[in-house]
Amino acid sequence: MTNPARTVTETEFAILNVLWERGPTTVREIVEAVYGKHTHSLHASVKSLLERLAEKGFVVCQRRGAVHLFSASVDRASFVAGQLQVLADSNFGGSLTPLLMTLIDHVKLSRRDREAIRRIIEKMD
Repeated sequence: MTNPARTVTETEFAILNVLWERGPTTVREIVEAVYGKHTHSLHASVKSLLERLAEKGFVVCQRRGAVHLFSASVDRASFVAGQLQVLADSNFGGSLTPLLMTLIDHVKLSRRDREAIRRIIEKMD
């Protein structure tokens, strides 16, 4: 079963994208990056989402004087790998093979992508 504490909402993912792109960032900067403007209610919402992301282990906060800087505590590749595992756990009994087969069957892969996959598989042998 999916662990809801390890999944993220669309807005939480948008916040993580800002942190991956910018590094340590204030709430105000995140609000402006995600929404294009800053209001008190957006600030409060993003702060709550950051706290939730911290509880899930995806974000850390450093205090520099009166300023709180938020950073992603996991890099993008590790995050994606974890989300794929969550997907595999919730839909395929934890097995990545049927997940990958579903992707291959339903996504049109370019010749370049197919060759890259072949090289990855060959390296595994």
